[in-house]
Amino acid sequence: MILTGYIITYLYLFTLLLMTYIGYKVFKIRMVILRKLAHIMIAFIWVISYYYFGTTWHMLVVPISFVVVNFIGYHLSLFKWLDDKESKGTLYYPISVLILAIITYFHPEFYYAYGIGIFCLGLGDGFAPLVAGYLKSRKIVDNKTLTGTLTVLIMSLVVVVSFNTFFDLGFNIIKILMICLLATVLELFAKKGLDNLYIPLGVAALVYLLGVI
Repeated sequence: MILTGYIITYLYLFTLLLMTYIGYKVFKIRMVILRKLAHIMIAFIWVISYYYFGTTWHMLVVPISFVVVNFIGYHLSLFKWLDDKESKGTLYYPISVLILAIITYFHPEFYYAYGIGIFCLGLGDGFAPLVAGYLKSRKIVDNKTLTGTLTVLIMSLVVVVSFNTFFDLGFNIIKILMICLLATVLELFAKKGLDNLYIPLGVAALVYLLGVI
């Protein structure tokens, strides 16, 4: 079971890297699109971790390796088709995953908050620039557009409602909207990739607090 989890996880990540590399080299897909597709797909590692690793120490291994490989890759430009030198978001993403995984390891009841935080980041922040790139709208904060911001809100709503339904979290509409609005605001005002820290950590904290009050 544990070994299967490792095999699936690293095979999934290797396939993701290979597909984005082919997209960059062969199909000449724009780097921003490849980065955001990777951004979205990496969030699903949570599902593998939840199913195969649970709250054992194995759940920490993948985030730790993710941080190390990403740090080395960023500074040596090993994955230049996914790099964004104007932002350190690619470094912040695995750090936020590791922080949430560590909290969950010591407090297993945090697992769903961890998942919601990561998926709000992956899907919300991932789809926002893709949708905004095709559906032009006015800018509201810096280079953030109304279309992108609404995309974050909608995708966050999809994430929270899905978790609330599948795991029977018992959140009412007010709590669901509070979580979605927080994710949207954090994405809107964060700069230089810091949303990769603010969204998962902030959203997970709120989800956990709402779950105990």
